[in-house]
Amino acid sequence: MAWQGPGGAIGQRTERISAEQQWYAVTGRVDKMRIEDDGDVHVVLRDLTSGTGMVVELPLGPRWCELRKLVFSWTDAQFPLTGRFRLREHPVVTVVGKAFYDIDHSGNDTVVNRRNYDGSLAIWEIHPVMKISLASPDIPPVAATSTPRADSVPQSAVTNPAAATGEQFVTLTRAVTVQVSHGSAVLQPGMKLPVLSRDSTTVDVRYMDARYTIPISSTDLR
Repeated sequence: MAWQGPGGAIGQRTERISAEQQWYAVTGRVDKMRIEDDGDVHVVLRDLTSGTGMVVELPLGPRWCELRKLVFSWTDAQFPLTGRFRLREHPVVTVVGKAFYDIDHSGNDTVVNRRNYDGSLAIWEIHPVMKISLASPDIPPVAATSTPRADSVPQSAVTNPAAATGEQFVTLTRAVTVQVSHGSAVLQPGMKLPVLSRDSTTVDVRYMDARYTIPISSTDLR
């Protein structure tokens, strides 16, 4: 994940700057989750390599019901919610939404990109989240989106995590079998994987926090 956001900042009562009008896609592992005082669901995603974190938020309201059901399915929460809950699962997900510079947690510094209460978390966050897709290949391909409407995620929205992270990603065009710690795994066509290095015939990718070499002929790289 690339956590350095565009320049500028906004407060709670100012209009969004141009960078906050764009759609972003960010991939990371769900690390923490809580409900804020205003009812928003606050989720921390961690980069699979660096461990740097980013906050993504799901507002309270009918448009986010399905998304909120999805994220609470990863917890032991019982409803009506009367106490604390904990995460039972830490899936790797890709979220799509608009950026927001949360100056309230910057210590009034409009330049830094780290929160004053946790230096591992970026000031820039995805708020509101409009789509969540499970990204880890060993998790069933379930996805949930908010209720569509005219200003929902447009067709031109960023759907490739590389656009938000600065990493190069490769898309599989054929199934590839790799050896993992518990046996073998078949990586299916359409899967996007971070590129670590490449030569004329093979490409090294990251999958489940490990490095694997696969044939370029099985990808969209040329």
